[in-house]
Amino acid sequence: MSKEPTIRYSASLSNLRSLLIIRSLVIVGQLLLLWYLGDKDISAGALTGLQYTVAVLAGLTLLSFIRLRMGWPITDAEYFAQLIVDVCGLSVFLYFSGGANNPFVSYYLIPVVISAAVLGRHFTWILALLSLAAYSALLFYYLPLPLFTPPHHGHTPNIHVAGMWVNFVISIALITWFVVGMAASLRRQEQDQVEEREDQLRNEQVLAVAGLAAGTAHELGTPLTTMTVLLEELQEKQPDNRDLQLLQEQLGRCRTILEKLSKTAQLSDVGETRRVDSADYMAVVFDQWQLIRPDATATFMIAGRGQSPMIDVELTLGQAIENLLNNAANAWPKDIQVELDWSDSELMISIADQGPGISAKLMQQIGKPIIREGGRGMGLGLLLSHATINRYRGRIELQNRPSGGTIARLYIPIKRK
Repeated sequence: MSKEPTIRYSASLSNLRSLLIIRSLVIVGQLLLLWYLGDKDISAGALTGLQYTVAVLAGLTLLSFIRLRMGWPITDAEYFAQLIVDVCGLSVFLYFSGGANNPFVSYYLIPVVISAAVLGRHFTWILALLSLAAYSALLFYYLPLPLFTPPHHGHTPNIHVAGMWVNFVISIALITWFVVGMAASLRRQEQDQVEEREDQLRNEQVLAVAGLAAGTAHELGTPLTTMTVLLEELQEKQPDNRDLQLLQEQLGRCRTILEKLSKTAQLSDVGETRRVDSADYMAVVFDQWQLIRPDATATFMIAGRGQSPMIDVELTLGQAIENLLNNAANAWPKDIQVELDWSDSELMISIADQGPGISAKLMQQIGKPIIREGGRGMGLGLLLSHATINRYRGRIELQNRPSGGTIARLYIPIKRK
C-alpha cells in the first residue's frame, strides 16, 4: 500500500518576517491611539497599562527582528509562540481599552488566519480556542474606555456586543475548519505536482539509460563472440590453465547479463510478471548477488511470521534489490545484514551495512530524479531502484543508523488474490 503524500506544514524566516511586519503595523496603530487618548478623559491606570503593553510588544518585536538576522531555522513551535504573543498582547491592550467594546477586537481573527495558512490544524485549533477564551473574558472583564464604551453601560454586554461575539465564534470556526482544509488541499496538490514532475524526469532518465544499455549490449555482442572463439583456441592448447578457465567463466557471465538485459526489455514491453513466494524469491536474489560479490560477507534472515506472502515480480525488481545490496557492499563489504519482513499490506526488505553512513548532501537528494554521490557510486543504481519500486507503488527509505552505517528499507505492496 503506497503512502498518501505527506502534507508538511513549515514556518520559515520569510513567514516570521511577514508576521513581525504585521505586528509592527499594529504597534504603530496602537501608538496612534495612545497619542489620540493623550488629552482625553482616561484613567491614569488604563493609560499606563496601555503604554506598558505597547512597550513590551515593541521590545519583543525588536528582539525577534534581531533573531531573524542570526539565520537560525524557524520551527513550527517558535512560530506558534510568536502568534501566542500577538494574542496575549492584544488581550492585554483590549483589557485596558474597553474590552469587547473596542472595535479592534476582531483582530483576533488575524493570528488564527495566519496559523491556518502556515501551521497545521492542531496549532490552529489551540490558537482559535485561546482567542475565543480571551474574547469571551473581555465581554465581562475590562477597564471601560469612554471612546468605545457607551455611557451608563456597565460591564454587561449589550445586544450589539453579544452579536459581535457570535459573529466571531462563527468566523473563527469557519476559518479553523475550512481554511485549514483548503490550505492542506493546496499543499497536497502542489506536492502531487512536484512528485509528478520528478517521476516524469526520472522516467525520462531511465529511458535514456535503457536506450544506452540496449545499444551497448548490441555493440558488446561482437567483441564477446570474438573473445570466446580466441579463448576456446587457447584452452585447446592449454587445457589445464586455471586462469583461462576463470576467464571463460567471466565471459559466460557477460553473455548471461546481455541475454538477461535483452529479455528484460522484451518483458517490459508486454508487462509480463510472475507470481512467486517472497521468501523463496528473496533467497534466490541474495544467493545470486553473493556469487557476483564474493568479496562481501552478508547474512540473510526472515523476520516475518507465518507463511511468506506471494508477490508479482518482473526482472527489474531483482536488479533494484541488487543495486541496494551493491551500495551496502561498496560502503563496507563486511557484516551486511539483510532481513525480510511483512505485514498484511506490504513486504519490507531491509539492508543494513557498517559503512560511514549517508552524507547530508546525499540525504537531501534521496527520492529525487537526480542523485549524485562521489566515490561510492550511489547515483545511477539508486535512481534505477527508485524507478522500479515506484512502478510497484512502493517506496525506498534510507537513513543512518545510530550505531554507524546505513539501513535501506524497501517496501512493496502486497496484492491479495
